[in-house]
Amino acid sequence: HNRHGSSLGSSSLLYSSNKSLYNESNFEENDAGLSKLPFVLNFNVNITCKEVRGLKSIPTNRIVYCTMEVEGGEKYRTEHAEAGKPVWESLAEFSTNQILPIINVKDFMENPGLLSLHDNKLGKLSLQIDPIFNKTNWWIDMIKCKYTSNEQFKFKLDVRMEKPQNLKMCGWCYARGKNVWKTWKRRYYALVQNNEFIIEGIQCKY
Repeated sequence: HNRHGSSLGSSSLLYSSNKSLYNESNFEENDAGLSKLPFVLNFNVNITCKEVRGLKSIPTNRIVYCTMEVEGGEKYRTEHAEAGKPVWESLAEFSTNQILPIINVKDFMENPGLLSLHDNKLGKLSLQIDPIFNKTNWWIDMIKCKYTSNEQFKFKLDVRMEKPQNLKMCGWCYARGKNVWKTWKRRYYALVQNNEFIIEGIQCKY
């Protein structure tokens, strides 16, 4: 396997209180009244691009490859493969502190022209994942680009996000507060262990 890591500079903004959200009495109506946690969470995201299906309109001897990235970080590129057998086992490893990162996978056909500056993009996929996301041998449709025919293109991927040990529970939940966020809204919550006590972190940005 080929491995590649990238470290993202931006961090997820965690808001929290040592008390229950419903018991807080000093918060303003806006988010500025919430305290910011002095730490960030670090996650590992592993993406393996295995196969592309639906390239029948592409000459079998043309060279194709895929790129993978966690949005905001560096890109990883697979080895070259012929369009007649677009198969890889290319593992890309990324590091991020975004709890809901967006991954991008794109399929390209190499442009053989000597004066060509860019390869032809055949299809792409953009997907938001979370710390419990784990898919193996997963076939998913890609969005086709202008160089492709009417065939349906698919990626075969392994995608896994590893959560840190201090992240005990996370997920989407509809909630509202007594003094802050007074209307029901779907938010992403993370229950995090900080030292010897448990605190509740709320992903306000989602």
